[in-house]
Amino acid sequence: MGFHGPHGRGAEINPYIWCAVGAFVGGMAGLFIGSKTRTTRIEEVLVGVFGAFIGGEFVTAMLNSGKAQAEFTGLGLFNAVAGAVALVVLLTFMRRAVGPLKSGKKPPHRVR
Repeated sequence: MGFHGPHGRGAEINPYIWCAVGAFVGGMAGLFIGSKTRTTRIEEVLVGVFGAFIGGEFVTAMLNSGKAQAEFTGLGLFNAVAGAVALVVLLTFMRRAVGPLKSGKKPPHRVR
């Protein structure tokens, strides 16, 4: 049973659910990792939202013979959580290899 709009068609609520799931996963990851700056916390939430959207919409559609789900499903929720976790873990590995995103600009280097 899904969410239905006033005209009997399936409402487009799935992207909002994926955004909420991704923001939750990214925020919880920031708590567990112990992010110290606001920039890294925002980055984790945004990456979580992106991963949840990719998992919930695209991966679920690929597993469903290329058809997008009109209704909310458990498989879509599972894929959204898995996608958010996967991209937040990938972000953590990238930070270790490259370093975190800087919150401000450095002053220009002057040559003497």
